[in-house]
Amino acid sequence: MQRKINFNFHKRNLCILILFVMIYSMFSFIPQLMNKTYAATYTYKNSSNNLPSNFDTTYPGYKTLLQSLAKAHPNWTFKLYETGQDWETVINSEYQGHGGSPKNVVPSSYSNAWVCSICGRKEQDTGVWVCASRGAIEHTMDPRNSLNDANIFQYLLLSNDKNITKAQVKTMASKISYLNTDEIVTAIYDAAQELNINPFYIIGKILQEQGSNGSVMCAGKGYKGQYVGYYNLFNVGSSGQGESNVILNGLSYAKKQGWNTPKKSIIGGIGLVKNYINRGQDTLYYQKFNVTYSPYYVNQYAQNLFDSQSIASTLKSAYKDANLLSGSFTFEIPLYKNMPKSAVKSPTVTSVSGEQAYVNANGGLALHSSAEGPTITYVSEGTQIVITKRATEKSSNGYYMDQVYTPVGTGYMAREAKDGSKTYLVVIKQYQIKDSNIIVAPDATIKTITGGKNTSSVFGTGAKISLEGKTYNLVMLGDVNGDGKISPADYVKVKNKITGASSMNAVTEKAADVNKDGKISPADYVKIKNQITGASKITI
Repeated sequence: MQRKINFNFHKRNLCILILFVMIYSMFSFIPQLMNKTYAATYTYKNSSNNLPSNFDTTYPGYKTLLQSLAKAHPNWTFKLYETGQDWETVINSEYQGHGGSPKNVVPSSYSNAWVCSICGRKEQDTGVWVCASRGAIEHTMDPRNSLNDANIFQYLLLSNDKNITKAQVKTMASKISYLNTDEIVTAIYDAAQELNINPFYIIGKILQEQGSNGSVMCAGKGYKGQYVGYYNLFNVGSSGQGESNVILNGLSYAKKQGWNTPKKSIIGGIGLVKNYINRGQDTLYYQKFNVTYSPYYVNQYAQNLFDSQSIASTLKSAYKDANLLSGSFTFEIPLYKNMPKSAVKSPTVTSVSGEQAYVNANGGLALHSSAEGPTITYVSEGTQIVITKRATEKSSNGYYMDQVYTPVGTGYMAREAKDGSKTYLVVIKQYQIKDSNIIVAPDATIKTITGGKNTSSVFGTGAKISLEGKTYNLVMLGDVNGDGKISPADYVKVKNKITGASSMNAVTEKAADVNKDGKISPADYVKIKNQITGASKITI
């Protein structure tokens, strides 16, 4: 009898032990699913880095851009995250959902180069979005196109920044009418503290969803007589075909959650966003493009292809207004296997005509859907655009809002400040005639020179251009070897000139002197490299 009791006792203990092991295994397995599946392998700072000798070969183009950012911001740290993902696999996976619910959409106002050729212009959701093209996804996802002051904040780690005070949150919220109450400011600040999330990010996320003037979802007035008194500031559950379904589904979700005040909506909605961070999607980029944990390419916060860029611009502006940009920030930037050798260029349309200009606004300039409409996205400082129609009168906000074509689509942008003190869109001169030379910017064509004729086989530095009965030497800034394009071969020639390894003729020297200071120096070398990487543009 005693043996039987002991046996039963041991058997019971064994069962408990097995059950314990099973539970432990289950809970220890969950974090593996919820955390990143690879590693942030490298760190780059102004003072140090641990990049291997073959880094440039494995991940071309990153290092030069990081050097520039780190030099300008010595307190910033850049973590480089090896996703382990193959570039082509990533792009092909994001370019899915045709005919149903695509993973990525762009505004319907964008040019055909940005629109999926399979779906065409079949509108999605509220009727202002269309499926994005593969080229649009490639350009937007390529981190090398965003390693600049305008877009870097989409890689900011989103844990709470303890340097941000409640007063600073109030200052930022005061610019937005529907957030400008003590109750909402407190809700944002408290949610940030409780959930360890950056409060500026919370405001940026709300702005992305509701716009600067707000929408039905944050008014509390219901829609078509339904759901009066409910709020959904993050548009959680707002999906479906057509505007009515999108709004009603979002308000229905708010009612189910009991979000009958803006505060409840903020705390509840941002709590759901925290789930993304817990999974390892702890930057705006990772929330838009899930390349951090398996299953990949799902659980992505928004379909808007530019979601992370847009919020990042708001986030940076908030830090700038609070005088915090000199602080210590950590950015995590993804690395992919087998990436293209250079950054993927934006989709373009060659038939666009108008005044060539570039964006002259620190941190980028907003692209609006109409002269007085909401912001679509932000265009980086230095980006070349085309003014297709100049505004002749100021809009109600006091700016001249020109109709423009940009690398990220069409829309409206502010040309001048309200008081005329600053120009945001600087018109680029198409060409200059100086002595016996016609000087043009990179990417110019013979059409740039109205009425001119190229009498040489290549349109590049050294070509002969006939214009109004006279013949000129063509000087294409940055095209030092005369092949009509800007490539590493050009900055090698500049380097050889500086070191004395080779010489140049007078025309070639003018092409090499891209900063136009009358001499060939390392500054010219850097400008040519930046032109190649897309970090900045060479202009005449």
